[in-house]
Amino acid sequence: MKIVRVVGARPQFMQLPALIAALDAAGHQQVLVHTGQHYDHNMSEQFFADMGLPKPDINLEVGSGSHGAATGRIVERFEEVLREVRPDAVVVDGDTNSTLGAALAAVKLHIPVAHIEAGLRDFDRRRPEEINRILTDHASELNCAPIPRALDNLRREGLGARSELTGDVLLDCFDIYRPRRSTKVRKELGLADSGYHVMTLHRPENTDLAEETRFRDIMSVVTTLDKPVIFAAHPRTQPIIDRFTAQGGKLGSLRPVPPVGYFEMLELLDGCDCVFTDSGGLPREAVWSGKRCVMLFRVDTWHDLLENGWATIGKTDSASIQTAFEAARPADATAARDFFGGGRSAQRIVAALERLLA
Repeated sequence: MKIVRVVGARPQFMQLPALIAALDAAGHQQVLVHTGQHYDHNMSEQFFADMGLPKPDINLEVGSGSHGAATGRIVERFEEVLREVRPDAVVVDGDTNSTLGAALAAVKLHIPVAHIEAGLRDFDRRRPEEINRILTDHASELNCAPIPRALDNLRREGLGARSELTGDVLLDCFDIYRPRRSTKVRKELGLADSGYHVMTLHRPENTDLAEETRFRDIMSVVTTLDKPVIFAAHPRTQPIIDRFTAQGGKLGSLRPVPPVGYFEMLELLDGCDCVFTDSGGLPREAVWSGKRCVMLFRVDTWHDLLENGWATIGKTDSASIQTAFEAARPADATAARDFFGGGRSAQRIVAALERLLA
């Protein structure tokens, strides 16, 4: 098979190595396309270098812009790539503009699309990620569901015949890279082997200037904890951090640091007490590591983490975030790993692709 794999954002970069290895082992040809959605050096080139990932064969260089403009550029530029490369299938993952744009370009050229991380729903259609994942699932010939609930969602939407339960390929990659985690970052940050928390924050509903009340609610909790909170700050959060401090907000126990590489984050995760995040990937890695985790979403995302008691959620005001922190308990890592496929998802995805294209 000739497979084109499309990535564009850091969560997708993190899910590359396991499927690359599985496709190579099965003797299939791969073309890696980077849309350029994440183009900051620390979020893209440095990330590829740190992880030892192959340099993308093609970069669409779409850059930033509104959702419509960015998605439109991806469709237009990726269509040209597909006409030249003529792959047997296109593999996309997640719920970004890169995911949807690449899927639309491929399906309009009658090229089969496989969607990794398919079927996840938070049922909030105001969020662009929800629209991206729904439309991508319905455009795809193969939907690879990471968990049983995702497969149930796909079946309810009439997509059962095109869907398989494969497990979560992020767990495969987590297992590949966890032994290589950095041994320097805690020393560089002056941290002990334990006794600190970690936070990431990037979603518009938490970090846009128009969401100042929500941001202040989060700050009112994390800045007052009795342990340092290492805040690996996404570039988009800087304006609201600046406004917060300019208006007299105190950072307290919060320690903003520039975005960290994946190996550095794995090391921070290994030693931390609790993870605060609105990421889609970090909550899973936290529970696979047996950590406490507070998800900072306004809707119940990753319901299974909540229902199994592996994570809590701070949905509304500062009181709900404080309650979630106090209720969080270390996750049962073994049960969580088994639930997400046990680290063998890439092989299942390759087998599903082979059946699709046979």
